Amino acid sequence: FAAPLGYLYTNQEEMYHVFRSLYTRHFCRLHTIAVTALPTLSLPNLCATFEGLLQEVEPDVAFHMQDLGIPPLQIAFPWLVHAFVGYLETEEVLLLWDRVIGFDSLLPLPLLAAAIFSFRRKALLAARSLEGCLEVMEHLSQIHVVPLLQHSLFTL
Repeated sequence: FAAPLGYLYTNQEEMYHVFRSLYTRHFCRLHTIAVTALPTLSLPNLCATFEGLLQEVEPDVAFHMQDLGIPPLQIAFPWLVHAFVGYLETEEVLLLWDRVIGFDSLLPLPLLAAAIFSFRRKALLAARSLEGCLEVMEHLSQIHVVPLLQHSLFTL
């Protein structure tokens, strides 16, 4: 989970202190079940936010996936729990975390997750099975966080 910070800090002690601050301020909520209010959203709130955003912005995708028996959250949940570490390129993860710090909120995580579904809309609507949907959403290495977030924020 802390691996992206290894690209920014050569001193392990310094990296540990930064990660500890990030984790206690933000990322611990990704592993918390308690329902909390803004701005300190926990995992259930983030999941509900993702589902609400997706249904609002891309209802066709949400309903198509539900018809196939694939709740969109099944795909997005690991992204949220891991704050996209291991799914996006390291630079993109750091750009996303920069937004988390800047907004002092985890809301950029479900916003990005919904934006990725929106970005892959055509391919998801063409998928006819769980395997097809998973294949469409499997590789996020070409995803660029900032343009997707900006597009999502300006179209809502």
